[in-house]
Amino acid sequence: MRSSSATETFFSFLCTPNNNILRIRQMVNHLASYGEPLAEVQGVRLRVFPDLEKIASIPESALRSNSFGYRAATIPSAAIQVIERGPNWIEGLKDVNYAQAHSELCSIKGIGPKLADCIALFALDHTEAVPVDTHVWQALSRLYYPEWYGTSITDSRYREVAQSLRRKLGPLSGWAQQFLFYENMVNWRARKKT
Repeated sequence: MRSSSATETFFSFLCTPNNNILRIRQMVNHLASYGEPLAEVQGVRLRVFPDLEKIASIPESALRSNSFGYRAATIPSAAIQVIERGPNWIEGLKDVNYAQAHSELCSIKGIGPKLADCIALFALDHTEAVPVDTHVWQALSRLYYPEWYGTSITDSRYREVAQSLRRKLGPLSGWAQQFLFYENMVNWRARKKT
């Protein structure tokens, strides 16, 4: 069975924790290399993203040798856990409310609240999901929680700031988070100099 775009996004986000864009892209491309050939364009072989069964069968050693680090165990394990939940489990999370989707995603070993929020927002169309990474935390604490500015995010602070944005912005809070992320990324160096 072909993977859905939600499945591709799910596994692409499993490559993101503690990582940079270049490495994430390399890892996602490596996962895609396990898919069936689709076409060749200007000498580049394009492949369909592999299905769950294929991802579940990738040996941890093969991923470790391609710089997946601890994700080498997490990714095939997550595929097995998704398979155990039944066909179309990931797609089915689009049809439940955000809180249930988030809870279900967190039930997969290796997925915490932030990763669940990323998947909920970008793969499942739950636009009230608020992934709070370093940049969003810096923006939120600078703008709304000055008493926390310059401090680390904790689990309770994560929940509090995400819920605060949901209360203020409702179903658009996930997209507002993107503007906070972008603004902080663009301007953090300028603020650092002052």
